[in-house]
Amino acid sequence: MALFKVAFFSAVALALVAGELRFPLGKTGVDADVKQTIAPLQEVDESYRLPSDSVPTHYTIHLRTTVHEGDRPFQGSVEIHLNVVNPTDKIVVNNRELVITSAVLYRVQDEVLVEIDRPVPENDETRQLLTFQCAMQLGVGAYVLKVEYNGNLQRDSSSGFFRKYYRDENNRDRYLASTQFEPTRARMAFPCYDEPTLKATFTVSITHHKTYNAVSNMPVEALVETLEDPEFVTTTFEKSQIMSTYLLAFVVSDFETRTYGMQLIHARPNAIEETAFALEAGEKTLLELNLYTDISYYNYMPKLAQIAIPDWGSGAMENWGLVTYGEPALLFNPEVNTYRTKKGIATVIAHEYAHQWFGNLVTTDWWKYIWLNEGFATLYGYYGAHLAYPEEEYMDLFQLDVLQLALGPDSTEATRPMNWNAATPSEISGLFDRVAYEKSGSVLNMFRTVLGDANWRAGLKTYLLSRQLAAATDDDLYTALQSAISGKRMIPDTMTVKEVMESWTNAAGYPVLNVRRNYQSKELILSQDRFLADKKLPSDHVWYIPYNLADQRDPNFELNHFLWLTTKAAKVLVGTEPEHWLIFNRQQFGYYRVNYDSRNWEMLTETMVRTPEAIHHYNRAQLIDDAFNLAKADLLDFGVVLRLLTSLTNDHDYLPWAAGNNALNYLYNKLRGTEHYEGFVYYVHTLIGNIYTSLSVVTVDEQETLKQRYLKQLISTWACRIGYSECLDKTHEAFSAAVRDNTKVHPDVATVVYCYGMHRATDEEFVAMYKRMFNSQNSAERTLLIDALGCSQSMDQLDAFLTTSIGAGVGIEVNYFEAERTRVLQAVYSASRTGVDALIKFLDDWDIADDLIYYLEQPVFNSVIAAIAARTNTEQELNQLKQLFATVGEMAPENVVSAALETVQSNFDWHSSLEGVIVAEFLEKYAGWVEA
Repeated sequence: MALFKVAFFSAVALALVAGELRFPLGKTGVDADVKQTIAPLQEVDESYRLPSDSVPTHYTIHLRTTVHEGDRPFQGSVEIHLNVVNPTDKIVVNNRELVITSAVLYRVQDEVLVEIDRPVPENDETRQLLTFQCAMQLGVGAYVLKVEYNGNLQRDSSSGFFRKYYRDENNRDRYLASTQFEPTRARMAFPCYDEPTLKATFTVSITHHKTYNAVSNMPVEALVETLEDPEFVTTTFEKSQIMSTYLLAFVVSDFETRTYGMQLIHARPNAIEETAFALEAGEKTLLELNLYTDISYYNYMPKLAQIAIPDWGSGAMENWGLVTYGEPALLFNPEVNTYRTKKGIATVIAHEYAHQWFGNLVTTDWWKYIWLNEGFATLYGYYGAHLAYPEEEYMDLFQLDVLQLALGPDSTEATRPMNWNAATPSEISGLFDRVAYEKSGSVLNMFRTVLGDANWRAGLKTYLLSRQLAAATDDDLYTALQSAISGKRMIPDTMTVKEVMESWTNAAGYPVLNVRRNYQSKELILSQDRFLADKKLPSDHVWYIPYNLADQRDPNFELNHFLWLTTKAAKVLVGTEPEHWLIFNRQQFGYYRVNYDSRNWEMLTETMVRTPEAIHHYNRAQLIDDAFNLAKADLLDFGVVLRLLTSLTNDHDYLPWAAGNNALNYLYNKLRGTEHYEGFVYYVHTLIGNIYTSLSVVTVDEQETLKQRYLKQLISTWACRIGYSECLDKTHEAFSAAVRDNTKVHPDVATVVYCYGMHRATDEEFVAMYKRMFNSQNSAERTLLIDALGCSQSMDQLDAFLTTSIGAGVGIEVNYFEAERTRVLQAVYSASRTGVDALIKFLDDWDIADDLIYYLEQPVFNSVIAAIAARTNTEQELNQLKQLFATVGEMAPENVVSAALETVQSNFDWHSSLEGVIVAEFLEKYAGWVEA
């Protein structure tokens, strides 16, 4: 064992003895005859669906839990009020992992329950169906099925009805029980009709220890002591609004509550002070969405509460009236949390609050249309946050975080359409992807822009009111939007909203709009093809593409006029002079890429370099992102990308830089360790130099805007990465001072300061940061510090840090949250090649590798191998990887090894590819061009 590792863990052990450390444990030219030919939806196994012979109307649910002691078993009973709509001799509901102890069936006669049967339950574990076979035929009418059962709180899963815990101020474990039912997991807490369209009302009561409390969708109706045990109380909640099973929620905990306006927030007692911003954001956002939809939330629900669940990642769930969040998505401490955390909280809250209309008030008829929930929530996550905090310009980030993020994975042959059927629970869970969220949000925003926000809002109001408290399909949305634009020319005259939108919702992928100019006649030939990043395949699908353009003579980037391409190709006359550039897709409102002929690209590049402000910052970001992805798909010379990136030298807006950052990271990963890396470093130096000199790396001016803070972090990260001595010196000085004085740097520069300050950290400083991380009870800060620790350049420090991920061989318990153990590995291999080398050395021990698989499981080990391979650029690095394979033997599955070696070979082959040769030649000549 290395000396530092001994010293490191000795220091931690001493801190434990002294009680200094507290360890928390541990998603134009219209052809009227063109009709879309859409492939039929894929076949699914409908045997997983519930029969339609009966439907629920109400559930009365009672649960009893002793989670205050950490116990997992719970007892439950449910009375399912149902209507038989077709005569049947069985009642079929969903069930997963619940043990049924009794069942009684009653017929409702004159509002009196008459027992008619004690049906025998038959459980189909594969299909998660529970059949109650009756002794007689049930006629059409009302019935009540009372079921008693036992279950266990999930321990290794954060879905269904699950257990979590945190550490209180006395370093004791405090347990809680919470729920996450979407999409198919209400059946893990009570037998039910667990399909979204089968809505009902709910009455919930929970028996729990008197030192705990319970919260649910509705306000508390009564809190009474239990007769059999005075240590327990029963909390009963008011009858709910009619809703889907997946929107039911309840939490049993010792949390505290704060209020703001008409809103509530719940959190563990030692974090309740970190809820102020979320309360404010919730109140502001709900007010804005009430005004925007012209439908008040409080017309349907009496309260809205938010609750922070420990060790639940950074996700959230829109349960009607009780929105659940992982702590990093809700808790904000201005002393330690960054501007990114605050932005994330604002947009996540707006996302979940948008669901109160899109998903809760109106629910998707089936998961095939999940974009009706998630697409709207994604759009209004940013637009709603923008309405609440217009000064933060959140919709600028929509372009980066949503639209451009969606275009990447949606450019593969394997992607699916927005409408896509599913039946099994795993298939349904798979629908919650970037198509459902980012793509759908982008497509909806495109049509919001084209139809005009006022028309769009009118259509949404019609949609929401016509389907309130019920389910909807895409046709319901199309019909409502059509009514809103009646008599208005927003779409091609011969088409309907349904036809236009279905060309996007029923087709996989998206188009590239090709613009070829005839510079003599001033004509354009527009054409469309499906954009695929890795291949070229014929496609006869026609997207109905709305477009607009700006040119050098009239650089109008307003979103006020749209034309349509509704055929594969069309000839269009424009007035742009031959010596002037033109740009399609103003402000990148449309969900597609645009490619131009070489002459137009050259004019755009020249303008971007000389006067970037002549082009809207959205379009500057679009041009860089489109060019980069078109070049990777062999549709554009990569030299265009490299020249276009030089425009960043004089660009002080974050959006183009963020788009450029993707290309620069791509090149960094290809070139690091190779003969052309030095040329790349000089290239980046010329891009960031002007901006870097205007920045203060380690301090923050409170007048800086959100985008300025994003830009500062991006530029200073590159400066330190490529070795600016001033950047490295300043970050180390600030880091050392923070450790020495036991203070914190400003959170908005903490990511860069802690990471690059760690490069020269002494062992004592490393231990101090490690202790600071474990002392922190703020999840977002803990993640930031874990990432910073992974930035160390000391092999001994990294080795000791990696050992904590498995708690191996140190004689003390290393208490991470479970997700943090994997984060340690990710932090080390993501930070630098030194980290990769340290990880290889760490795993180059059969026993250590075996322990890692034991503690973190095989998929984590496999992903680590893939990550190492992706960062292998030289023969020496490949030899290190091969040595690792020899050491771990069969612990690395054959397919994982094979895939890793293919990745490495792909890295090597890139240098002899056309793209690699173009990059190399450019970098070889670039210094001469700059000096000239």
